[in-house]
Amino acid sequence: MNGTPSLAWNNRSMNKVLVLLCCSCLTAADASHLRELNGNHRFFDLRRAINEPGWNSEETLFYRGVVACRFGQENTGIEVLRNFLAVNADGPLARQAHEEIAEAFERTYRYSDAARQWAEWLRLTPKQDPDREGNANTQALLESLGDVRPERCRFGPEVPIHATHNPLGSWDVPVQINDVTGAWIFDTGANLSTVTESEAKRMGLTIHEVKAWVDGSTGQRNSLHIAVANTIRFGGAQVDNGVLLVLRDEALNISPLHYQISGILGLPVLRAIGRIGIGKSGEVVMGPSVPASAGPPNLYFDGQSPIVEIEHNRHQLQMFFDSGANATVLYPSFRKALLSREQSHLQNKREKTAGAGGTIYQRTSAVVPTLSIDLLGKEIELERISLLHEPPTGSSRYRDGVIGMDALREGLLIDFPAMRLEPALDRLPVSRSAH
Repeated sequence: MNGTPSLAWNNRSMNKVLVLLCCSCLTAADASHLRELNGNHRFFDLRRAINEPGWNSEETLFYRGVVACRFGQENTGIEVLRNFLAVNADGPLARQAHEEIAEAFERTYRYSDAARQWAEWLRLTPKQDPDREGNANTQALLESLGDVRPERCRFGPEVPIHATHNPLGSWDVPVQINDVTGAWIFDTGANLSTVTESEAKRMGLTIHEVKAWVDGSTGQRNSLHIAVANTIRFGGAQVDNGVLLVLRDEALNISPLHYQISGILGLPVLRAIGRIGIGKSGEVVMGPSVPASAGPPNLYFDGQSPIVEIEHNRHQLQMFFDSGANATVLYPSFRKALLSREQSHLQNKREKTAGAGGTIYQRTSAVVPTLSIDLLGKEIELERISLLHEPPTGSSRYRDGVIGMDALREGLLIDFPAMRLEPALDRLPVSRSAH
């Protein structure tokens, strides 16, 4: 309410007062709803809610900043959250505001700025907080990258390239560093591009040890090593200042499959390229070859991880989009979206999964014999999908599962400027595809 209204005590004026009071109560209730959506990491729903007209409270400024950062508008979101912190430096949402800004800076390759925001997060965080140690390690890594210039993509002439299927069930793509070519996994689930020590040496990269650590397959912490490639060439794209995590060869050896991973092309490089797609037969398109997507986003960032919205049985679900995973996996929260007939046909099974470093994971899960999901209006049929009995830990517990490459057999198209994942390359002109 702006100002004090002049009231005559009649029924019409009293009705007006009641309407204004009700609107005030609804605003408070809606703000509570926004807090709930934010706390439960339901950011697609938060974006839809905050885009409704009429918001004007100081708290909603925070949610606008969060939505902007997570949906690919980092510069706008950082500015909004800084305005919020200017008058809420030590309020209950200040710590999350610093976290959102830190992750936005990291996604846009401003490592020193990100490290400073994590320092502020640590200042506001109790020593017993379970996330403190991991985020302190992230801050140490980002401080070590302080002198690295942002990753930037330049496009030269189009170079027809193909992706090839690897034994893991995902795509390998050709990359080149210092005129040396390698085949690396195309992996949106990798927070950093990664190479083995032998691949780094073969490509003439200089390896540096930094203050941060990485967990080994035995649970022992190992010093983290990085390399910075002046240019990573991927088809017609040239990405400058590519940061690479360097791991021992055995850490990326999938011994049950007798397969050695040599490199992983991770999310930072893929986002620098902007638009990129892989067709059913492996044809790769990117950058200027890809028309811009139209429509609202169906991707957001959870830290450095892309989350995609799908639909099943009129339920909107959020799944981690991991192009390095061969299979879609459902988390326990997905169960609520299953049809009654799907629930009645669940079958328990004991399964093994192979991990890097020769690690074998055993778990008991339910199996959904057939499942149809909707991705941007396209029905995708899946078979024998694992439904885990135990939820994951950390921020992953807010997700409903993982979308793997079995759900994108017809191809995929990622438009990071529009924050959209499309399940095929159908709308691209045939002449633009590499053959």
